[in-house]
Amino acid sequence: MTGDRSIARIAGAALLLALGACATQVAPDNSAERAANAAYFNGDFNCAKADARPIDLKLLNAAPSQDMERCVALEAFTDGSALYVNAAHMNPVKASKVGLYWKDDAIAHRLKLGPSFVVITGRLRDCAKHNAMTAQAAKLQSAPGAVPAEPAIIGACKTAAAAIFVSDAEIVPTAMD
Repeated sequence: MTGDRSIARIAGAALLLALGACATQVAPDNSAERAANAAYFNGDFNCAKADARPIDLKLLNAAPSQDMERCVALEAFTDGSALYVNAAHMNPVKASKVGLYWKDDAIAHRLKLGPSFVVITGRLRDCAKHNAMTAQAAKLQSAPGAVPAEPAIIGACKTAAAAIFVSDAEIVPTAMD
């Protein structure tokens, strides 16, 4: 009988050691991935006019991949959410799929009051890549083994294939103002 107890004690001790090993798993070091995500997101609103490549709105609509992930500058009419070639009938350019994120909410709000001619400086981003990076960042912020929170995909990247993250927008006074 004592032999049965000894075997039970040994099995119990082995089980406790195994459970202890599972409970003390070390979280993987994902500092490199976090740093890469931070560097990527820091690029959203850091474009300066001096560094921006001047582009035409029609060219942007025809070949957005040519300037993806670059700082760009363009002139357009906007109501804060869509870009227009000119004020005539405020019809969006055919096949325009570029959305807008605004660093300065006050300018975006001002444009919602009435469309204006603007000179925009910002980074053109691929929304699929940006949304994937957002999801990866949410996963890295979750505790090991936890279900990651739903990533916050907001604004233009919900509906657009590409978006300009507007660092600077100069509203040009017109006769409409």
